[in-house]
Amino acid sequence: MKMRRWPWLAWWMALLGAVVSSAHATACPAPSGKQVIHVQGHPFSAIPSPDGCWLFVSSNRTKTSEVIVLHNAGGVFAMDHAVTLPARAYGAALSPDGKTLVVAGGAKTSVLDVEQLEQRSGHAVRGVLDDGRHAGAVYVAISPDGRHVLVADEWAARIDMFDLGKLTATASELAPMGRIRTTPSPVGLAITTDGHWLYATTENGLPGMPAICHAERGPDRGHADGLLLRIDLRRALAHPAYASVGAALPAGCNPVRVALSPHDHHLWVTERGSGTLMMVDASSWLQHATQTNISGYFVGDSPVGVVVHPDGHEVWVALSARFATHIKGGLFGLTTPAAGRPMKQYRLDLAGFPRDVTFLPDGHCLVATLYNARQVLLVPTP
Repeated sequence: MKMRRWPWLAWWMALLGAVVSSAHATACPAPSGKQVIHVQGHPFSAIPSPDGCWLFVSSNRTKTSEVIVLHNAGGVFAMDHAVTLPARAYGAALSPDGKTLVVAGGAKTSVLDVEQLEQRSGHAVRGVLDDGRHAGAVYVAISPDGRHVLVADEWAARIDMFDLGKLTATASELAPMGRIRTTPSPVGLAITTDGHWLYATTENGLPGMPAICHAERGPDRGHADGLLLRIDLRRALAHPAYASVGAALPAGCNPVRVALSPHDHHLWVTERGSGTLMMVDASSWLQHATQTNISGYFVGDSPVGVVVHPDGHEVWVALSARFATHIKGGLFGLTTPAAGRPMKQYRLDLAGFPRDVTFLPDGHCLVATLYNARQVLLVPTP
């Protein structure tokens, strides 16, 4: 497929003239053009509030970690304040009702009250979820009912399950209600809208799988494909002592993120080691384990973050270029088969390790964290 690279001026003229249907009613207008917000520390995830008025950015400095709170005033985001966390700050997620923010942090996952965050009350941190000293908790997901938190423990090869209903003023630190063993290095998590299925990526496959992937850095020792896991989340939460992986698909070299399309029809997986975006037909996987429909699209150097547009017609990827010294990263977008029109591809080159990407609630504007550049970028889509 031919990539469409737009000249800089034409790119931005098209952005300003684009009309994209809104999937959410928002209280604050989205930016009409590109914005760059410089932050202290290295931003990992940026999570918008449902009304589009706030951005919550997980960020790490040398000795401290925090949630940086950006406020939207008339379509312009700016630094409002920051809240120090009791642990590190990696992947973050917002509960469906917009009231709770969780931030994975290595040994512990921080739980924050969004209303307190917005009001600068000084009491935003409700408590922590104890993942364990050597867990390497890196990414999180929240169940559709807002009650349960799933945490990917990259170093410990497991997914922890927590019951937020048990977090109280007198019980502000929770142990897992159960753990799901995985292959090494689980990272990305996605839950279907009905809460039935949990999908997870692991960077390494099963023992005995052929070592067909090259090392991304260091000595060139081959390793196996990673996996896309499917877990019956309803069963796991009902019987946590017996929670386990139900099915797995080879997912290319170093799969690190997974996103679901609206109505859960397709899964999109970034394969960081092979520069590929994989699309899995979720329905065919559920119905025909040996005949799953899978497509792959080469997108660029070391893709990490991935997000699907609220209408399902576009998917965007953060090209991190994290192991390259002479290649810029960027944002890469393509129209999906669901769009019902010829595929288009777009790319915006960016330096500074683009790590995560999401949409503002209105669906007009992408938000990307530039980890090494210490920036949060907002850019309307073409």
